Amino acid sequence: MATQEISSVSTQLSEAIASFLFTSFDDATKNLASRLHEKPVEDEPEPTPPQSEPEPEPEPEPEPEPLFNVPYEKNPHFVGRNDKLSELFSLWKPGQSGRIAVVGLGGIGKTELVVEFVYRVQKISPTTPIFWFRSIDLVSNTDATPPIPGSATGMQLDQWLDKSRGPESMLVVDTADDFDVLLQEDGENGQLLDKLRVFGGTIIVLARNAQSGERLAGPHDILTLQDLDLESSASLLRSRLGPHAKGTTAEIEEVAKSMTFLPRAILQVATIITKTCMTVAQFLKLYNRGDSMRLRLFNKIKPVTQPDPRFSVIGRGVVDIRAFRNTFPEPSQILYQLYSLGGRDVPLSIFSAVDPLDMILIMFHLRGHVLVIEDVKNDTISLHPLVNFALRSFLSSARPEEDDDRIEEERCWFAEAMTTFADRYPDANCEDRDWWRGCFAQVLGTYDLQSDSLKVAIATVHHKEAAYFKQKGRYAEALRMAELAQRVLPDPVPAEHLVVVQEQIDLLDLLGKYRDVQTALQKYPDDEEQSGVLWKRRMQARLEQEEGANSYDSAVEIFQEIKNSKEATHAPMSDFLLSVDDYGGVLMLKGRYQDAAVACRKALADRTAFLGSSHKDTLASFHHLATILRLEGKFDEALHYAQEAIRGRETISGPDHPDTLQSKIVKARILTSVATSLSNFDEAESLLVDSSNRLSAILTEAHPIVIACRSDRAAIMLARGKYDASEQMNRATLSAREHGPWTEPSTHPDTLTSKHQLAELLRYKEGCRAADALSEEALTERTEILTNGTLTGNDFHPDQLTSLHHRAIVLSGLGEHQAALQKIDFALTGRRTILGSTHPDVYISMTWKGEIMRSQLPSDSSQRSQALDAIEELHRQALEGLTWIFGSEHQNTLQCVTNIALAKNERGPSGHAEAETLYRHVYRAYQRNLGDLHPETLKSKSRLAEAMRILSPLYHTEAKKMWREACAGFSKIFGADAYLTIAAYKGYEKFLKTYTFPDP
Repeated sequence: MATQEISSVSTQLSEAIASFLFTSFDDATKNLASRLHEKPVEDEPEPTPPQSEPEPEPEPEPEPEPLFNVPYEKNPHFVGRNDKLSELFSLWKPGQSGRIAVVGLGGIGKTELVVEFVYRVQKISPTTPIFWFRSIDLVSNTDATPPIPGSATGMQLDQWLDKSRGPESMLVVDTADDFDVLLQEDGENGQLLDKLRVFGGTIIVLARNAQSGERLAGPHDILTLQDLDLESSASLLRSRLGPHAKGTTAEIEEVAKSMTFLPRAILQVATIITKTCMTVAQFLKLYNRGDSMRLRLFNKIKPVTQPDPRFSVIGRGVVDIRAFRNTFPEPSQILYQLYSLGGRDVPLSIFSAVDPLDMILIMFHLRGHVLVIEDVKNDTISLHPLVNFALRSFLSSARPEEDDDRIEEERCWFAEAMTTFADRYPDANCEDRDWWRGCFAQVLGTYDLQSDSLKVAIATVHHKEAAYFKQKGRYAEALRMAELAQRVLPDPVPAEHLVVVQEQIDLLDLLGKYRDVQTALQKYPDDEEQSGVLWKRRMQARLEQEEGANSYDSAVEIFQEIKNSKEATHAPMSDFLLSVDDYGGVLMLKGRYQDAAVACRKALADRTAFLGSSHKDTLASFHHLATILRLEGKFDEALHYAQEAIRGRETISGPDHPDTLQSKIVKARILTSVATSLSNFDEAESLLVDSSNRLSAILTEAHPIVIACRSDRAAIMLARGKYDASEQMNRATLSAREHGPWTEPSTHPDTLTSKHQLAELLRYKEGCRAADALSEEALTERTEILTNGTLTGNDFHPDQLTSLHHRAIVLSGLGEHQAALQKIDFALTGRRTILGSTHPDVYISMTWKGEIMRSQLPSDSSQRSQALDAIEELHRQALEGLTWIFGSEHQNTLQCVTNIALAKNERGPSGHAEAETLYRHVYRAYQRNLGDLHPETLKSKSRLAEAMRILSPLYHTEAKKMWREACAGFSKIFGADAYLTIAAYKGYEKFLKTYTFPDP
């Protein structure tokens, strides 16, 4: 069936082209022949009365027969075929009987070649009689209705051949498609072909094939025409195009190829292009649309009338809009839509819904009447200023009741224009938006929203602007556009436009407006489409994830459900990988770092393969994996992925985009984790400060991400020994989080992080008693919020274990060693279970377990020795792991070395020397990396002084000096009344009271 339809269309196309091609040439021939060569009919003489027989008058001599009887004018643009002309001249033998056949397909240029030939013969031999008979001039038919007009000779060929002609005569017979007419029997006259064979002069017969031509010319005097070459075809087309039919060389050559280099087809295309005032590019675009449009092109196009001077701006200076609308309804629609879109520099693509051929004819009218100004370079059109004024006056004036139908039609025109305007409005990747925004602003300020289609068009534009601002990271502006889009949509929102609502909710989430997200999701209409259902489920999971609700269990469950659903339904790969990435992200928050890393590695690998390494989704996977690997303690690999995310996001989104800034924050956290020196902390803090400042301008100061940056800075201040500044920032952060955007801000995981950090700061700054209550509170609430509270199996969370570890240290400092040992055992077991035995937190808990065990050594020497062996084994394993992860001079490593030195010191004289060496190493490392006045440097200095005092009386003087310097250092940093200063002086006083030093 499909094959028959294609065949039918092809047949119609072929017939239409053939009909169109032949009609103009035949008509021209007929008109020219009748105008130039038809003999006038003489009037019959009036009857006279009978007279006597007069003397017979001599008969008038007949008029001489014209020597040149050709119905076609010479073509001044004839190109190519020079070789064929030469061949034709070589076959012609003047003054002799000869038969020549010019053969070739219809339209290939046989007629044009022979016309050129006979005109050249006339020029070089003016006395050579030349006669031309077309296919309609061959046989007499007295019964024809209407009668067939005579040939250029005034008679048909069969009649003309009855007279003898000399050998110098040249006869051209064009049989067109009907060579068989020469073979028809005509009673006594026989075949016309037989008469031609006895003709005394030269005959040139035009035929479609060589077999026909050989019937008269024989096998040797055959001239076969093939296609024109590309250069000649292009030259022919170019010479026949009108002055406005612009086209590049490549376009003209493409047209010639499309016409298979047939001269007649090329000439006809030139006629079509010129008469419709289209460009060559426009013709090609229409021609390449397929057979249906080709049929329209090669059928008779409605003639384009000349511009009516009544409506032309030129000369009159005004235009009658009402009269123009009555006369030209279709151009009036375009004119009105141009006006409604501002009238200046309107892209022609806005009118893409109009039939392209009709649009070409409409533009002829608008240009011809000088109503519009076309910018071909930018493919835009503008209203003539006077036309714009006339339209404004007409549309703003009071209009009679009979115009009501037309006013309604104009509203439909406007809605149609706005629908196309919205469809063509630039997407998020396009920066060329100035004209579109200006036009849209004018539309909003001028027209009322009268229909749902118009409302949807306006909402579509707002939505595209929201997508643009979102891609730029300008979330507040994007949200404002999204809200405008939703506000203008029909109520209820059509299902196909729920994406506008989804965009608004997504932006609320990005801006940390979680309560608004919850409200919007409650109002979100039911969606029967699976994609809409899954989108809503995903947003609900994201909301629960942001809230930290239900220990993240519900979010994990929903994201896993979405992932499985997308995999089962073979969703687009990008959607499925998004669900994998989401699942990995929530597993990370749940504390299942290893499972999270597996999911995110899969998302990254597949996104890289399917989307490329620079796609925004792939860069998101780099970012997420860097975050997870930092938490896993794989800092080098994490830093690599963070750098990849930053580099890619800076390239595609810019350095100030929130995505880029968040990747820089991840890098800062990685640098903080591995920092050993003040310069390392400077680099990390600089990144945090810069990113936080830029993000606060985009997301506001109260956004959770911005507050998290302050929390990170507080941790850096603690590591740098700036305890007062750290406390101030920790307390400000805690206060901000307690009033955060969540449903239960006081127990949100971020709030509990601030409580833990503040408790840790208090232990460093003011001792364990100051940290006691807050450390217990942080542990209790983290256990309640993040776990089921069993402290068994996998019922742990890394953050809860961090508070458990810290609580053990506080209890040990308060002398509650048994409770401390129990908690450090839980922390170590939990960390091994959920983080793996090689995680840095495991090693940190190992060395602190050893230190807490040292605080309750048995008095029995044998048991004491065994306990110390176990303690040192814990320290040894911890030191090996920490050195491998952080290096030998990181604070975690140096704390482990300090704990080893304390244990060595417990062995008595046998361990004093080794302890002193370890203390010296720690002191020098702190001094080198953190400076002389860092609290840890001063603490290690006092410990070294004590070790030197124990080791030998020879070091007493130096030890005393070091003790005094340490006390002075604490006093300088924190003041004389500070807890650390007082503790240092108490230690120094004990040092002085216990031992006597020789006079210097």
